[in-house]
Amino acid sequence: MHPVSHQHPTTYTHDATACEECDLLVPATTLAVGEASGCPRCGHTLSRHLPEQERRPLAYGFAALIMFVLSNAFTFMSFSAKGVGQEMTFLQCITTLVDQGYLFLGVVLSLTLIGLPLVYIGSIMLVLWRLDKDLHSHALRSLGRLLCRIKPWLMVDVFLIGVLISLVKLMGMADIKMGLSFWAFVGYTLLLIKMISSLDRMWLWQRLFGPTAAREVDPEASALASGLVGCHICGALNEGDAHTCVRCGDHLHQRKPGGLNRTWALLVTSIILYIPANLYPIMDTVFLGDDSPSTIMGGVVLLWAMGSYPIAAVIFFASVVVPLVKILALLWLCFAVQSGQSASPLRKLKLYRMTEFVGRWSMIDVFVVAILAGLIRLDNLMSIYPGPAAIAFAGVVLITMVAAMSFDSRLIWDLQQGERERE
Repeated sequence: MHPVSHQHPTTYTHDATACEECDLLVPATTLAVGEASGCPRCGHTLSRHLPEQERRPLAYGFAALIMFVLSNAFTFMSFSAKGVGQEMTFLQCITTLVDQGYLFLGVVLSLTLIGLPLVYIGSIMLVLWRLDKDLHSHALRSLGRLLCRIKPWLMVDVFLIGVLISLVKLMGMADIKMGLSFWAFVGYTLLLIKMISSLDRMWLWQRLFGPTAAREVDPEASALASGLVGCHICGALNEGDAHTCVRCGDHLHQRKPGGLNRTWALLVTSIILYIPANLYPIMDTVFLGDDSPSTIMGGVVLLWAMGSYPIAAVIFFASVVVPLVKILALLWLCFAVQSGQSASPLRKLKLYRMTEFVGRWSMIDVFVVAILAGLIRLDNLMSIYPGPAAIAFAGVVLITMVAAMSFDSRLIWDLQQGERERE
């Protein structure tokens, strides 16, 4: 296949595809600018025809890179108490963790806030810039697959919320000022979000390699029952016995490898880590030589006592409720699928979507600890250090995210299909 050239068409027809969440076959659909196609069974959005998809992501990406440079060029935040002050740059959130021996947390922040976002921005800009030029097809496919895989791990928006929560925590004890780099980081975050939302995955693959062979599909059948398999990366339909996608080259599986066993193993691991994450201190505060360790719940109680009710509620919800509910929800979904419970598949799918959406926001507390540790370093006067629970809690968040990704929501609908066949 070779890239197909289009001059800003007013309509776009996406290939026949299989819904990646319920496996229902969906015929080729023509969309006008601004329209979207969704799965008629589960409502999952399949493709969108967005305006100026070849230009807007480039513009947003270039502006985001400028803002990223500026967010590292000046003071991010400054802190002063009892006549003593401290300034922090954006990178000091990471370097302070590494200097204090928390290499794992430093690597996590480096990847989610710097490495992966820059790779994402650079890859999109390179691919779109070379749309009508010669770029090796293997390179294009590799970049395209990379874009799809790293997107869930971009957490600059979560970090920004963590900065705002840190402000509330510090306002009662010190004078806090936001530097120029903070406002540049706000711009960087907003531009990255706009860049992500201005490009459709299926449109990009068809724009790069053209549509796949036309197929007549049964809109009431699943891909599995029709002897087909849909690619989760580019949306192309392939023969059921194919091992690699005809368009993007990704490995194909009728259902995610490992089945439920991988999800069970990850959930058990997250449960084990959840215990020390809540029992051990997530943060140590040294004030005038007095060491005051604080657990996650201790921080929530302190914020509540200070009258910061909305922030206390956000921390409690994101750091206590969300991880626990996500683990319980995935455990129940695994049990329901394994025990053959076929009732209410749409309700189960909505629960699964919720676990995928909220999981990353639990990183707020880890980011808050990193910000405070990077900013407040006044020796015995006042200093904040990450506690051992920070590593365990970050592990809980990351492992539950992987667990949600490893769960195959199509198994929910396979049960309903099997029940229909028995009838």
